[in-house]
This record gives sequence, C-alpha cells and structure tokens, in this order.
Amino acid sequence: MTEKIAIKEVQGLEQESNIVSLFEIQLNATTKAFLTRSFEADLTAVQMYDFDTNTQLNTYTAIPIDIDGIDASAQGPSARPVVTIGTVNTDFQTLISPLSFEKLVGKKFYRRKTLAKYLKDGSADAGSGNTPIEFPRQVYVIDRVSQENAFSVTLELSSPFNVEGLVLPYRVVGHNACPWQYQGASPTKTEANKRGGCTWHEEGKYNLRHGLNGVTYQVFVNADDDYIIPSSTSFGAFSSSATVNSYKTTTTTLGASSGLRRLKQDGTIDTSADGSTVTNYWQATRATNVTPQDSHSDWNRIWVYSNYNASTTYHTYTDDRYNDYAITTSGTIQVWQRTKTGSGNTPQFGEYWQRGDLCGKRLSSCQCRFGFNPINKGTASSTGQTRKDTSLQLPFGGFPGARKFK
Repeated sequence: MTEKIAIKEVQGLEQESNIVSLFEIQLNATTKAFLTRSFEADLTAVQMYDFDTNTQLNTYTAIPIDIDGIDASAQGPSARPVVTIGTVNTDFQTLISPLSFEKLVGKKFYRRKTLAKYLKDGSADAGSGNTPIEFPRQVYVIDRVSQENAFSVTLELSSPFNVEGLVLPYRVVGHNACPWQYQGASPTKTEANKRGGCTWHEEGKYNLRHGLNGVTYQVFVNADDDYIIPSSTSFGAFSSSATVNSYKTTTTTLGASSGLRRLKQDGTIDTSADGSTVTNYWQATRATNVTPQDSHSDWNRIWVYSNYNASTTYHTYTDDRYNDYAITTSGTIQVWQRTKTGSGNTPQFGEYWQRGDLCGKRLSSCQCRFGFNPINKGTASSTGQTRKDTSLQLPFGGFPGARKFK
C-alpha cells in the first residue's frame, strides 16, 4: 500500500518533492552502513525509519555516490549495477569499519527510494511505528571491487538470484566431517545471529530431558574429543587397578628424556622446570589393571580446568595438549586454554588464550556432547561415563543419516 502511494505521487503532473535515494550495506548480521546521495547542497544527513523495524530510525550519511546500470528487463541477463562511492574524506571507510573494501564482497546492498517529504521531519513524515512510504526496495549482492583509487571505490553488484557458476549440491557432505560452525545455532543466539545447524549451547549446557527431571549438565570437550572437567573432581593415583569410569592420575617428568618441556613466555624452553612433574588425568573405560596410556583402549585421557584467577601463572608446554585450561566465571561461561605462559590477561581471543572447548568436526565429537551419559544421573555436577548414550539422535544434519535440521 505504501509503495502505491509513492508511485502515485510521481505519476502526477506536478512534482512537489524531490526523489531521494538511500543505500544500505549489510556489514554483519546486526549492523548496516547507511549512506545517501544527498539532494542538499550542504550534504546534510537524512533520516528515515527502517524497512523491517518501523520504530528504528536510521541516519543516512551524505556521501558522493553514483549508481549506474539498474535498469530492469524481463529478457536477457539480470542487471549488474555499478556503484561508485567517493572516498576522499574517509566517511565511507568510517561507515564500513572495521571492514576493508575487499571484505564487502558477498555483502548485501540495498537501495531504497522515497520522496523527501516522507523522510523524518518531512511534511508527510509517517512517524514512528508506521510503515515507511517508499518505492519498491531493490536488493543486490556486492560481487566484486572493480576499481579502487585515491578518490573513489567502484563496486559491481549482482542480483541475489543470479546463480551463474553455482555448484550443486550447494552444501557438500564431506567424509566424516561436519560442515557446520561450532555452536553457530546455540539457543542463546537470536535467530538473526544463528549460523548453520550446530545447536550445541555456547556455555556447554546440556539438558537430557528423558526422565531425569530436566537436569542441565555442563559438558566441555576439546578438539581431540577429550573431556575437560573441573579440577575439583576426585582423582586417585593409579597403583595397580581401576574400576570402570573411575578417574586416575599418573605423572610425567619434564626434561629431555620424556620430551615434554615447559615453555617460557617468549616460547623458549624453561630449563629450570626440568625434573619437576606434570599430572596426567585418565578415566578407565573398563575394569583394568593396565597402566594408563594414550595407546591403550582401557583408558581415555581427561583434562581439567580451574576458575580463572588473574594472579595464577598459567603454563604452556612443548606438547600443547598440556597447556593449562581455565574457565571464565562471569559473562559467557567458557573454557579457555593458555597459549603463552604467564599470568593475567583475561581469557579471550588473542595471543594468550584460545578456546579450549573446541569441536573436532567428527561424528565422535558430536557423540561426546549429544551422547553425554552422566555417571550420576540427575546430579547437575556429574561428569560423564566413557560409554556414550547411543540411543539419542543428533538434532541437526551435520552428518549423513542425522535428523534434518529445521
């Protein structure tokens, strides 16, 4: 209805208001750059309510911009408009920051047109909460940066329906490798921010929901499919035997003979640590009297984390599997692994930490999570058995045979 109003206006014999073009570039799931080719001599910014959320007021920065090749035709190839944007005063670079021009490729480009009187504070402004009055919106995809110089950048657009060069099937199922972004569809994310089909909770929370009164467990697994559990878990030093699912420890002496060395902050070997020991953590897969080792099926290696403390020195080693783990206690609760020896530096992506809870992208990686089988059913703090629950189905199509993600 609002489109018809705008079209009717320009079909009249007299034009009472200028036509204004508004442009939007989708930078990420929640952020857009707003720009316009202002009809005012002083390049004043203009405002208009959002196309999707009519209570959101967007400010369009006036920038020298020219668009060509937008003619539509029912025959022949789809239009490939060319947009040239002035870059002399760096306004455009500021609007798209932190993206570079090259990073705009693949982003959606929107063109809105309306009459000046329908802008915010115009003589016929529809106001907040009312559908903006404008011409039909045009949507394109930035296909390539065709030219860049000291004065401008030229972007070539394509129709989002242009499938030339598209390979089918579009989503290829690889051999025993999940293509989804880990935790990309976590229930903590809004629908607009979800990516792919992996619904694993970003804080590792898992509710089995089958006769256990809805108890929520917290499950962390590293890229090697080893469980990462609280350091407060009860471990006993291995002597001669172990029962199924029991936790045991062994030690490794640091030094040239074992091949395991501690590292200094600069990455060099800390020879002063040679002769000291590090603890290995294990879980028995069955009743056994075999000494714990990686190569024996009677044992699964386990890693432990503690609460992050700024005054604690976290160590790294020549075998990075031994690098210390810590869990954040505020904000989003996640397990991190140290990448550089030292203290301080709150866990986050950077040179000192990396995510410790990572997906190995294998079916076994999903099994460790969605097949989690608590030792003490109904106890939220329980760790898992070595035997996974194979009666459960994956809630998304990461692998052939899994239930389709909806």
